[in-house]
Amino acid sequence: MIKILKKPAALNYTKSLPHIEFTSDEAEVMVKILDDGVELISERYNPFNATTPVVLKFAGLLHGNQNIIIPGADRVTVQDQGVRTYTVQFIGEDTFEDPTFEEISFVAIKGFYYRQPLDIEFYTAYNWLNIGILPQSVKTHQPVYLTAYPAEPITVKVDCIYEGGTTGTFEYAKLSADKLQTLDVSPYLVQQLSFDKLAQYTIYGNSSAGKLVLRKQVFSVEHFNPLIHDFFVFENRLGGFDSFVMSGELKDTFKNNPSNALFDDHVVEYATNPTRTVLKNTGYIQSRQHRQLLVDFSFSINRYHMLDGALRKINVKDSTLDFTRNNLNEFDIEFSYSDSILAYPQIEQAPNFLKI
Repeated sequence: MIKILKKPAALNYTKSLPHIEFTSDEAEVMVKILDDGVELISERYNPFNATTPVVLKFAGLLHGNQNIIIPGADRVTVQDQGVRTYTVQFIGEDTFEDPTFEEISFVAIKGFYYRQPLDIEFYTAYNWLNIGILPQSVKTHQPVYLTAYPAEPITVKVDCIYEGGTTGTFEYAKLSADKLQTLDVSPYLVQQLSFDKLAQYTIYGNSSAGKLVLRKQVFSVEHFNPLIHDFFVFENRLGGFDSFVMSGELKDTFKNNPSNALFDDHVVEYATNPTRTVLKNTGYIQSRQHRQLLVDFSFSINRYHMLDGALRKINVKDSTLDFTRNNLNEFDIEFSYSDSILAYPQIEQAPNFLKI
């Protein structure tokens, strides 16, 4: 007989996935984990006795099995690998002709909110999966994303306020139920809804009955200065993407590490290893939310920098943040680009003039 003592909730986060505990009077129990019907692992356990529980810890395995992708050109990106349905099978093997069998199933979103047990279903049903929940200032060309895992179909709307004082409300996108979806709400996309200059916009989600479900997120639009502002996007701990701006000075370091060899009494350089290291100052930390974004960025393993008009994956070196309370804080972030080709700067193109 196999008895399940503890199991995950119907909806979980991978990093905070509760342990599974079971007891069995069988000499050996096979445990299988299936990802949407596909077997991930199969392991055999030998319970000490019929009353001592066997504890299974699969949080790290399932977290590594899932993946969140950076959004592309689509307004809505469905994160199929960001949320998965798992089935855990327990098979007692004392009697192969008629084995004891138990099975549990649960859904897991890649990430972490707080230590479970916690009502993840309630949280995801009514909240955007983003760190920045207070009103934010965004630059005109800044990539901005909101992610949701709604429990019902959602109509996303946007309320716009323009510089001339006029307003407008538009239907922006449709979100499906029980799917992890990242929505591109960048200001330059919202600006395309009207010819008037955008000053502020509010994104929210309504149910089919017109009831507010996904809370309102307010963005105020500010001028972008390419000489000062650098945009950074990162995978947050909730299963979505956040972005913010660093406004301090930037230092680009280009270095070549050549490989030399002695050939026919001559030292010959036969290979080069160009590298590019960027040192960017954050600018002064303006609020508690700004600090939270920076800390989550520091802990993320998927971080991107806007370079030459595209998001480029970066590797951050020793991102230590020493915050001093009641003081103005700023930090230097050192990083390099994952793509080694980006060690070479972009070649400027000569302008083309129309000949009449």
